[in-house]
Amino acid sequence: MDRLQSKSGWEIVDEERPDFKGEIFKIRPKSLVDLLENTVRTYPDKVGFIEGEWRLTFKEFDGIVDRIASALTKHGIRKGDHVALLLGVQMEFPLSFFALMKLGAIAVPLNTRFKGEELAYEINDSESKALIVDEAYWPFIASIRETLKTIEKIFFNGPEAPQGTVSFSSLKDSPANGFPKVALSESDDAGIMYTSGTTGKPKGAVLHQRGMILTAMLVSDFIQFQPDDKMACCVPLFHITGLTCLMLPTLFSGVACIYMREFKTKAFLEIMAKEKVTQYMGVINVVWLMVNHPDFETYDFSSFRTALFGGSPATEEMVRGIFAKLPHLQISVGYGLTECFAIATSTPFEDALRKIKAVGKCLPTVVAKIVDDEGREVPRGAVGEILLGGAKVFKGYWKNVEATRTTIVDGWVHTGDIGMIDEEGFIYILDRKKDMINRGGEKIYSLEVENVICDNPKVLEVAVVGIPDPVMGEAVKVCIALKPGETATDEEMKSFCAARLADYKVPKYVEFMNSLPRNPAGKVNKPELRDIPGNSKVG
Repeated sequence: MDRLQSKSGWEIVDEERPDFKGEIFKIRPKSLVDLLENTVRTYPDKVGFIEGEWRLTFKEFDGIVDRIASALTKHGIRKGDHVALLLGVQMEFPLSFFALMKLGAIAVPLNTRFKGEELAYEINDSESKALIVDEAYWPFIASIRETLKTIEKIFFNGPEAPQGTVSFSSLKDSPANGFPKVALSESDDAGIMYTSGTTGKPKGAVLHQRGMILTAMLVSDFIQFQPDDKMACCVPLFHITGLTCLMLPTLFSGVACIYMREFKTKAFLEIMAKEKVTQYMGVINVVWLMVNHPDFETYDFSSFRTALFGGSPATEEMVRGIFAKLPHLQISVGYGLTECFAIATSTPFEDALRKIKAVGKCLPTVVAKIVDDEGREVPRGAVGEILLGGAKVFKGYWKNVEATRTTIVDGWVHTGDIGMIDEEGFIYILDRKKDMINRGGEKIYSLEVENVICDNPKVLEVAVVGIPDPVMGEAVKVCIALKPGETATDEEMKSFCAARLADYKVPKYVEFMNSLPRNPAGKVNKPELRDIPGNSKVG
């Protein structure tokens, strides 16, 4: 199949292991500890981690990791133990993560937007032995503390550790008395990351070291980092993108990653300009807000070189608008999911506008195909479910054999996304399988309707959902956030769609909102939109 080539010229070979058969880079770190230690040896005195005024060289970072690992050993953490992390986009996350990797323990990042019962479910379901929690999220843990069935130790990151917890600072400041060196292989578990759980309870995807390493290499290969590059990280680190596409690639390539605990557009502008940030990766909405901020012109963003977008649609209006303000910026739109360690496809920079509706081609070593409802591969240009395969396929869902069996079939991940592959090998996402609207037997892809409405000059962002209809089964509903100062009516938007879409695709309901609700990864929370009554108007 058509896919991207390694820009670094890395050799790809076929390998067969007990848990994997397929293509992979011949030369690669054999564990995440190997990845870290390679960079420490190569760039010991280079600053690699930045949070506010806190800066650590790779050697300093590794030294703190060793002290934390040594202290965790004294607290009984061993190879194979599950340790939950309730930490924001902050330095303590990579420090804790790599300390666990050095012990052969398994990290379980928790959603920092969750409240008590939601957190209790993931902690108990993952059978986590310990929890590392930041003071910002402690109230949610305090409320469920007695319900945590497997937690033996809680490590608290903050100035005053609550009774019965251990200060995280004591781990960082403990003497590095050493810890047992564990034998690690790339097939070992590295983490359990819970999916968003838009239907039912979240599922814990078991992720191996190989997939995390390969993703770090693929992102680094695509971006082609330069020695003085800096990546801005405002994507949650409990999300697969933050961990494997920002934290790990920068470490692999020996460049700095800047961690932002809280995203605010003004603060983002200041950090991008002050630190001379060169890369951003995440939802396009962050850069869209950036270029539309009233203070944008007062800052120098000449260093900002590369933006990789994914997780939400990148419309032509957005991309052209960003290019108008940042004409030197290289833009790529990609696609991935937790079960394939995040990014699996990317659009070459030169095709950003030519293929604006696509999500790119498969990255090296990644394979994809489109199948019908019976699992048969369909011809190029035909619509069906997207399947992904290769060395980045996850192990399965923790304690959920049935969900694993239906998701991984003959080594292929059933993504649940509806799409197509064109003659050039570019992949297009038309809808989530569960988001496809069935109106009286007619299939309506929400993204198609969203792309049309995005062409309206008054519209800032849009989401389309299906809602129950007593006659047709489902009806089309559109939720719109207008640009500042604009007004519109529902009939105006329906007429706009009627001139561009078949009659059955024209929204029955229009809802105007100040902003669209999003999950921590930046994706629109469509289930929430289905609960909002339609037929409202503004203006």
